[in-house]
Amino acid sequence: MIKFFRKIRQQLLSENKFSKYLIYAIGEIVLVIIGILIALAINENAKDKNNLELRDLYIIQLEDEANRNIERLNALKDFTIEMLKEVDTLSYILYTQDYDNPKLPPKAFRLMDTDYFNPSTITYENLKFSGDLKLFNDLNLRNSISKPYETFNDIKVSENLDFEGFNNYYTDFLVKKVSFFEMQLTAKSYAKEIHFQNYILARRTSLNLNKEAYERSIESLKKLKSIFAELKDDN
Repeated sequence: MIKFFRKIRQQLLSENKFSKYLIYAIGEIVLVIIGILIALAINENAKDKNNLELRDLYIIQLEDEANRNIERLNALKDFTIEMLKEVDTLSYILYTQDYDNPKLPPKAFRLMDTDYFNPSTITYENLKFSGDLKLFNDLNLRNSISKPYETFNDIKVSENLDFEGFNNYYTDFLVKKVSFFEMQLTAKSYAKEIHFQNYILARRTSLNLNKEAYERSIESLKKLKSIFAELKDDN
């Protein structure tokens, strides 16, 4: 096409037909502009395709991360429920003042069991700090991705309270006042202690807070997975 315009241009110049040459010159310029625009459009389409592929890869990784976090949170929820049962049994023993109950020593010892959440956040952190979060054009979708990870902050707060109570129970009470041998054999020496009784109440509160935080996070992660499923269906 360009060769054709050049041939016409030479012919018009040789015939001294400047006005017609000008028209063809403009046509040649327009042709070049069109070529540039087509090239830009092709590059933009390729970029959009690459961005879409990268976004889909992030979705796969975020889903995998969500599954691992849900699995861990469910395990912690089950652990918390079991611990609440132990605390309830201890509460009943103390309420009835059944200090000779053989269940008291082992269950008091069980109060030292702790287990806390260590979330998987590598994909989300990479998504956020690399700026790739903008690959998800919809603001609501970006918020939906961030929300489950924000619930991890609530978990950390409640778990810190639980650990603080446990640390006080262990260092300020058990280590200073109760030997391991004594705990295993008899509860009479410490079951009536106000520190011990208060910790039973405090542990129930902190465990319930943990359980609620785990449940909120699990629900939020499941909601994110359902949104990703809808995206796949739309594609």
